[in-house]
Amino acid sequence: MVAAEWAWWLGLLAGTVPLLGLAVYHFTDAFYCAIFAITHMGRPRAKLPPGHMGLPFIGETLTLLWYFKLARRPNPDAFVEAKRRCYGGGVDVYRTHLYGSPAVLVCSPAANKFVFQSPDSFAMRWPRPELVGFSSIANVHGSRHARVRRFVVGAINSPNSLRTIAEVVQPRLVAALRSWAGKGTIAAATEIKKPSLLTEKIDEWVAGLVPGFRAFPLDIPGTTFHHARKCRRKLNSVFREELERRKVKLQVAGEKSDDDCDLMSGLMQMKDEQGNRLSDNEVVDNIVSLVIGGYE
Repeated sequence: MVAAEWAWWLGLLAGTVPLLGLAVYHFTDAFYCAIFAITHMGRPRAKLPPGHMGLPFIGETLTLLWYFKLARRPNPDAFVEAKRRCYGGGVDVYRTHLYGSPAVLVCSPAANKFVFQSPDSFAMRWPRPELVGFSSIANVHGSRHARVRRFVVGAINSPNSLRTIAEVVQPRLVAALRSWAGKGTIAAATEIKKPSLLTEKIDEWVAGLVPGFRAFPLDIPGTTFHHARKCRRKLNSVFREELERRKVKLQVAGEKSDDDCDLMSGLMQMKDEQGNRLSDNEVVDNIVSLVIGGYE
């Protein structure tokens, strides 16, 4: 009798676990499909592209990371190829759930062109604004992107900025070449990446920030995303301190200083057609974005 009862419970468990697993696996997809159907009620032509949302909260992030860095031969394109094999490659538009948000994966050149030419219809969801900066050129779009881009390009191409960069880089390059001459054979790729004492902390914080772009956006202590946000705040602090120092220096001098004619000063002092300057947040966000862009 006891054996029969145990067999009954084991059979029930063996049947329930797979059903529960299937329910959990399809819950996220069914939830978002239901929301889409309710919000688009009365519009019979509106439908979601083929695909699957994956597990609750996690979505298909783990699958993407597997193809991106954990597989024997990492290949991010294999994630797209898996979608094509499962749902067909005629459309090249698939629904998914990545990094905590529902997403549509666009693969064809025509669809990508449509997305890039319709900035007002597609909000920027990645990279996370908390990491790249809410006012960064990588986060804003439309008219704001065009405005910030004019400031950044103008500051980079400014003769004063280029001259200052050359004046700073040349003596450091000469000193590096002299030090390498006494070392015999060197690994150039390793030597050129060695930070100076002034940039060692910045290099450390950027190295901690970059992995957060691919991490699951779970902001609790111990996670990669939480560490990335801490590094971002430290970068903001050091560049904002430098910005405030230069603002005080300009107020004391009463005019443009020749000592700081670099990219940050260019962003601080440049004006648009209406005579407006970038805000402090815009300057800091875009300086940090350029530093991230130069990090390898």
